[in-house]
Parts: sequence; C-alpha cells; structure tokens
Amino acid sequence: MAQRGTRTAARPQRSPPKAPASRGTQADKQAHDRSHKTLWTWLGIIALLATTAASTTLVLAHHSNSRVALDRRTDREVSALLADIPQQGNTLGRPTARVTLQFFGDLECLTTKHWVTKLLPTIIQDFVRTGIVKIQYLSLKTDTIHPQVFVNQQAAALAAGAQNKMWNFIETFYHEQGKEYTPYVTESYLDGIASQTPGLNLTQWHHDRETGRRTEQVVTDDQTARSFGFHDTPAFRIGRTGRPLKSFTGRTVFLEFAGFAKMKYPVSLIDTQDLRQAIKGLTSSRR
Repeated sequence: MAQRGTRTAARPQRSPPKAPASRGTQADKQAHDRSHKTLWTWLGIIALLATTAASTTLVLAHHSNSRVALDRRTDREVSALLADIPQQGNTLGRPTARVTLQFFGDLECLTTKHWVTKLLPTIIQDFVRTGIVKIQYLSLKTDTIHPQVFVNQQAAALAAGAQNKMWNFIETFYHEQGKEYTPYVTESYLDGIASQTPGLNLTQWHHDRETGRRTEQVVTDDQTARSFGFHDTPAFRIGRTGRPLKSFTGRTVFLEFAGFAKMKYPVSLIDTQDLRQAIKGLTSSRR
C-alpha cells in the first residue's frame, strides 16, 4: 500500500482541442471552389465557341471561294460561247439567218440544262455563229413548282433581253442551276445571275422587270407552247425564216408511270444530230 505522503506520477497533459473552423471560413472556401469551377467552365465554353466560330469561318470561306471559282468558270464559258454573236430581245443570231429555231424552256428544268450546257454549244458554234440559224428562247413551265416563281425568273430573263443580254442571262442561269424542285430561286439568286451578266445595267434591269409587259410575255409564251401540244422541255419549232415553223420533236418515246399501267407520257429525245439533220434539210432544200 502506498504511503500517504508519496507523490503519484504526473499525468501527461493533452493539447487543447483546435477550435472548429468558423462557418464563415468554410463558406468562403466553398464559394472559392465554386468560382474556380465556374471560371473553368466558362473558359471551356469560350474555347468551344471560338473553335466552332473558326471552323464555321473556314467552311464559309471555302464555300465562298468555291462559289467565286464557279462564277468565274461560268463567266468564261458563257462569254466565249456568245462572243460577237448578235442578240436582239430573245433572239440569238443574225436577223438574216436562213433558219429560225424556237426553243421553249423552263429555267429550272434539269433536262433543259443538260441540253443547253452539253448539246447546244455545237449548234451555236456551227450554225448560229456562221449566220445560218437564229434561236428564239420562249417560256414553257414544266419543272418550276411555284407558278409565280416561274413567271418571275422568266420575266427576269426577258428584262435582260431588253438590253440584248437575254442569252447571257439564261446561259448563266442554266450553268449555275440549283437542285431541281427546291426553292432556290430567290430575288438574291436572280440578282446574282444578273450581276454576272456582262454589260447589264442592273438599275434598268430592275426597272424593266417591274413592268407588266414581261410578265404578260411569259404567260403568252407558255400558252402558245401548250397550243402546239408541248408539255415537256426543251421543246422546239423550226423552219425557214419568214415562213411557218413546224414542231420538231426528234424521236418520241413513251414513258409508262409506275402504278398507272394505262397512262403513258410522251417525251421528246432530241440530240445535236437530230437538229443538224433538220437544219441541213432546210438549208439544202430549194423549196
């Protein structure tokens, strides 16, 4: 038993507990963390937007450059094709040409585009440029969906014809034709075609478009074509200048629509050889 006077061993003293962080300090830290995360989030968004903007700029620049290149190529081709060939209104070629070819077309027709850009140039080179044939362009609605759009675009071509630039306008239109059965023909599109037409006074062109005379001519052309039994483009009439013209359809085939076994639709297939033979027949005949 320990003696009463004996001193016991001293207990080790504990360090005083740390005072808990105040609520204000914890809130400040959390707010700092949130601010830090928000900052990085916004920086990420800004970086993404900058990358997207840069990509969009590159795409637009590429599209713009492609558009300019297409316009320049079209301008060169059309200018070379029509250079020094007289134009008057809707007519391409010399007034004294022995043969007159009427060409009915819809500016949005893909088949007519093929004919104008691939087949017609040799006819122009061999017969129009040499003074044998003159070609008159007239309107026939086939592929343009909206009637008013058809009238507007064809009247725009006629307005260019008021300055003897119609063939430059329609050739450019066909070369740069948009996707068939889509609403690509807008005022901006027509302005673009007009601006590519060399020597065309745009102020006068706009004024001529506003007159009802061109609209009436488009309607008359279409009615005339239908009175001849035309229902597809391109369609043609040909004959000696100053004499009655005859419809020229080349080889006619009949397409049968699926689901309508009894319904057949006649389509004219005309190539340059057909037209060459018709022209030679008219120029070699002594009648």
